[in-house]
Amino acid sequence: MSGSFIIHHSSFFTPTWAVHISDGVLTERWWMGGFVVAGLLALFAAWRIREDEIPRVALLTAAFFVASLIHVRVGPTSVHLLLNGLVGVVLGRRAALAIPVGLTLQVALIGHGGFTTIGINSCIMVLPALLAWQLFALLHGIPWISKPWFRASLVGVSAFLWTLSLAFSVVLLCSNRLTELDTLDPTWATRITFHPLTLIAGLLVAVAAAWLEHRLENAPEFPLGLLVGETAVLATTFLNCLVLMWGGQEDWHALALVVFVAHLPIVVIEGIVLGFTVGFLAKVKPEMLGWTTARRGGTATYRNGTDRIQAKEARVSSAERSECGEPHL
Repeated sequence: MSGSFIIHHSSFFTPTWAVHISDGVLTERWWMGGFVVAGLLALFAAWRIREDEIPRVALLTAAFFVASLIHVRVGPTSVHLLLNGLVGVVLGRRAALAIPVGLTLQVALIGHGGFTTIGINSCIMVLPALLAWQLFALLHGIPWISKPWFRASLVGVSAFLWTLSLAFSVVLLCSNRLTELDTLDPTWATRITFHPLTLIAGLLVAVAAAWLEHRLENAPEFPLGLLVGETAVLATTFLNCLVLMWGGQEDWHALALVVFVAHLPIVVIEGIVLGFTVGFLAKVKPEMLGWTTARRGGTATYRNGTDRIQAKEARVSSAERSECGEPHL
């Protein structure tokens, strides 16, 4: 998702994009460091890549780029789906190859971001994608994932997390003057967010969301995608805000905070999209999620390429022993 916002600072207008930071926004040390970190992540992603993985990387790169073409107006900014959570879940560490290519295409073809900030923008998008990959694998490995109460808990946690994020950011924005955000005071935001009434409201929203998901009878993997998708977008916007506030040539505190609040509605949409996508892939194409079969009734799954190769070699060895009349071990 990206957003455009124009802020008046030092008697001139500077355009920038929410998670596509433009040229001239950051100090030289930050954008150069972004290229270094993005390069290291790309090396990590390219290590021992197999030829059959390349088409999948290309497909997710195209999906990541196309998603940026559809904008929705939200107040002073325009937003679109990020899909870095989906890229991370499907590609794993290979996401560090797909996302920089997609960002480069966005800069060259539609002017999102800048050429000097491709590195730092890649870091902002890739790190949450890797987080989504690990979080999805961790949650999928929990034996209770097929239990209705556990799936309802994941939906409740997603709703509760989003509610508290909304409360904190809105109160933080309202309790600080936009012209004085260089001295951000989170006292009121923290106090109201963790007030018993706010926590009770968050729990009520969580219970309502869990009940609604149970009534809809979505795929068992839907709650995983919902939580992972929301977490990836929240982490992306949070990293983007930190980079703007700590590495900006100007004071971008106001821009960072407004952009974060404006993108909170998209957090829910991204989670729902990833939830339905993961549920669909688990049913019709589980190998795209790194599984040999869909997670139904405790069937075996494989979460990385090494396990799949070892399983294939084991099947080949078993077939060879059968041809030779040797007993199976």
